[in-house]
Amino acid sequence: ATNPTWDLEDSRCFLVVSSNVTEEQNVAAVPIKKAVKTGATLIVIDPRETELTRYATVWLRPKPGSETALIGGMLRVIVDESLDDHEFLAERCEEVKALKDSLWRFDLIQVSALTAIPEARIQAAARLLAGSGPAAFLYGLETLAPDIREDCVRALVNLALVTGNIGKP
Repeated sequence: ATNPTWDLEDSRCFLVVSSNVTEEQNVAAVPIKKAVKTGATLIVIDPRETELTRYATVWLRPKPGSETALIGGMLRVIVDESLDDHEFLAERCEEVKALKDSLWRFDLIQVSALTAIPEARIQAAARLLAGSGPAAFLYGLETLAPDIREDCVRALVNLALVTGNIGKP
């Protein structure tokens, strides 16, 4: 964790990827549920139904092994629709052009076919995340094959950077 657990209460959006938080880190689930009850949004990316999926604003169930492509598709939507945090990227990030150029390979039609998630659902999740304000990213990666975990984490870091959610409470 990069912040104290109770900072989660201040988040306006949560992205939970491949993690059954309520079973593995039940203390972390308490502020998430509390924030959602007071209007925060919750996006869950997990093929499994977990307790948090009942609280989710958007639950995306990608085909196993396609989670990184899904996150790449969300990144592409955010950049294509200019929903990224321009100021944060300009002031605090390097190689932004290279990152944006790398997103061309995440054509939403192809991402939708690969993940079995409709384009509109991917777009909705990306827009919620980008427009929410402070967001928290929680991941366990337990449902991911070991050979894709590193790429998935990199994609999540890029998603946090593009939305300006690195190092914020």
